[in-house]
Amino acid sequence: MAGEEPLAVIDNAVLAAEDGIISFAGPVAGYGGDLSSARDMAQALVLPGLVVCHNAVLWAGDVVGPTGQTAEDYRDRTLAVAKDTCAADDDALLALLQQRIERLARSGVTACELKSGFGTEPAEELRLAVLLRRFQADCAMRTKVTLAIGHAYAEAADPDAFLAQIETEIVPQTYALACADAVEVFCDDGAGLDLDHCSTILELYYKKKTPSRVACDRFDDCAGATLPASFYSRAALFLNRTDDIGLAGIARVGCVPVLVPEAVAADDDGNFPDLKPLRDAGGRFAISTEAGPDGCGTLDLLATLRSARNQLGLTVEEAIQSVTVHAAQALGLADQAGCIAPGRPCDLALFDADSPETLVSDPSTRCTSVVRSGILTEFN
Repeated sequence: MAGEEPLAVIDNAVLAAEDGIISFAGPVAGYGGDLSSARDMAQALVLPGLVVCHNAVLWAGDVVGPTGQTAEDYRDRTLAVAKDTCAADDDALLALLQQRIERLARSGVTACELKSGFGTEPAEELRLAVLLRRFQADCAMRTKVTLAIGHAYAEAADPDAFLAQIETEIVPQTYALACADAVEVFCDDGAGLDLDHCSTILELYYKKKTPSRVACDRFDDCAGATLPASFYSRAALFLNRTDDIGLAGIARVGCVPVLVPEAVAADDDGNFPDLKPLRDAGGRFAISTEAGPDGCGTLDLLATLRSARNQLGLTVEEAIQSVTVHAAQALGLADQAGCIAPGRPCDLALFDADSPETLVSDPSTRCTSVVRSGILTEFN
């Protein structure tokens, strides 16, 4: 996955690791070490561990599959789930979180986002971020915590009071609690916050040099794509209604567009963004599952990738890179995940496929095991 041929398959390869770091990756003929204790993985296809870069995974409530939801439906569902989430105790939320992380791992995921987003008010979002940080300390996956502070307004909330609370209370507490690696807003008229309010929130954290992420234009093109370019955001999510100029602008500034097929399937008249402006600007984009309650509920990144490939006509290289190297960049883990090379963490996913093409096209192939920091976990 490193070098001029990122998908060149090496037959009869050896992967060696010391203290969780890859020390060798290449043909067995080039390995000069001792193979007496090597584990034969029966010709499994080995990729970098897959990366989920959009993962609002801490919530309680009912899962609702694709229903042709409108922006109003999404907002109502978000508020209902937020109430259930805030009513749940910490242990119950952590148990749900652990189950979801384990399900992701079974599709080959070794790194993921841990994102809030289902608090009834900003203070509850902080509580959820603190809980995610607590979970992160013992999580086997490589993770980043995102404080989704601008997902939606509380019911009957005064937007100006909402912003004042974030400025005077939430921003200082974010740093006092050291609970977030990035912040995220959802810019979407009707479903989330408007452009001005999102810009204000991002500006507050930008002054503190906190990395940002922007979810936008899921239901309407509300010019949300202007925000990632303005604040040098790591990732821009959904983009279902973003026009070509907005897409090209995001790609040019180094922000990684993140496409979410399950959100497209769930929404009324769902629409994928046009890939041409992204390809013309360098072809870098990521694919992610929708871990929230309006997703399909499978938490299977491999199945999501296959669906996206069929719907978007992705090349094999685009498909694989969208859940490895590009997803790692979107998550802020470009130096730790998404690539196999000596000196990198030994995070791998092994599949019962004979080629990358088979993996992304044949639904019968599956992840047989993962390696996280050099430790092998096999699945039945």
